[in-house]
Amino acid sequence: MRTKLAATVLAAGALALVGGSAHAAQPPAPSPTASSAASSAKPKEAHVTGDAWVRYSVDPQNPLRRFVFDAHGQPFKVADGKIVFGAARGTVRFDHPGPNGEHNWGTVNVDYVMTGGPVAVVSGTSPGGLWPKGARMTFTVHDDPRGDRYDRMGFSWGVVDPRCAQMDLGPAPFTSYVSGKGYRVRHAELPAVPEGTQGPDKAPTCVNADLLG
Repeated sequence: MRTKLAATVLAAGALALVGGSAHAAQPPAPSPTASSAASSAKPKEAHVTGDAWVRYSVDPQNPLRRFVFDAHGQPFKVADGKIVFGAARGTVRFDHPGPNGEHNWGTVNVDYVMTGGPVAVVSGTSPGGLWPKGARMTFTVHDDPRGDRYDRMGFSWGVVDPRCAQMDLGPAPFTSYVSGKGYRVRHAELPAVPEGTQGPDKAPTCVNADLLG
């Protein structure tokens, strides 16, 4: 009886040790607070890239347009305790071919990028050329998850009154994909705003009125 009881006690002790060893081998769960602090220390940037020809149905005699996106950043940043809109960089280049096959290239210097899943609003100003210097131009991009041929984009001077273009407002992506690499939208969450941050300065209205008449 004593031998059988001793064997039972030893077996139970061995099981306890095995269970304890297995539990100790599991890595500790990461701290949510530490993880959150690390992720908020440096906000991610949104990215809108790609190159495609699109169909602009408003101009049936000359419907093709090409838009090349290389835009990165956020819609705003916090600087000196205040929200400042325009925290992006990059370019949007576009080609409006003429009726005789000539290429008319324009450029926009990007200062605003905002994403929501596969949709983006990109804005910037003209350095001159096809449009007056300083004119505000805005784009929308839909990176359709079904594939490039379903991608769509829109531009503010297509079917929108361009005189009052604002950086944070864009048209629906009204053009359809024709050919090219297509567009890529990489979403990023908005930057964190610390408590006590002041709001942005009041934006001017109709920023293009003096430029476009």
